[in-house]
Amino acid sequence: MYTAKSLVLIVCGAIASAIVCVAAARMPYFPTDLAIARAVQSALAGPAGWARWITKTADQPWCFALLGLTMIAAWALDGWRAALTALPVFFGLWAFGAWLSPHIAQPRPAADLIHVVGHPKGYAFPSIFGLIYMATFGYIGVLAWTRPRFALKLLIVVLVKLALIIGACARIVLGAHWPSDLWAAYLMGFVWIGVLMPLARPNPAAVNAAPAAERSAS
Repeated sequence: MYTAKSLVLIVCGAIASAIVCVAAARMPYFPTDLAIARAVQSALAGPAGWARWITKTADQPWCFALLGLTMIAAWALDGWRAALTALPVFFGLWAFGAWLSPHIAQPRPAADLIHVVGHPKGYAFPSIFGLIYMATFGYIGVLAWTRPRFALKLLIVVLVKLALIIGACARIVLGAHWPSDLWAAYLMGFVWIGVLMPLARPNPAAVNAAPAAERSAS
């Protein structure tokens, strides 16, 4: 069940995503990418072991463990429908990224522009890492944010935002992605989650009618 506000957000997000895709197909990176990437790498200069570790959480097989934890968290927040909806959210975004990436064919950041660790394979846009993080952390954040009068809403949303920011910084530190590759992936993930939200919570009125104590305990 879509509200007027959710429909507006989905449509606007989809239009913005399409515009960004067209732009990404026409240029190697966005005008602000170079300055932001250099600033992030300068601020987080030093051993990149933490960035490699975070990157691995979105690689196989660890991404499936992340999906499992997402399903458990979704079940705790909104029940079995939300837990099962995590599956099409995750695999839908993963498949979409794999399909879209060769069509955009944006190259990875060049080592003569920013520091690049190793030899990242494939294309840069959209960030598959970003899509997976949005399909897991982002999905839980949306569930918490849209749950009425939920006591832990703010805490969960703040933690989710930190996870998304840290994940993006890790990929930028490694020189594997431009900043736009990541925020565009987050935007696309947000749109897809919005499209599938009626599967996770088909009757928002039922949630509104539930006792506040029961919602806080779930």
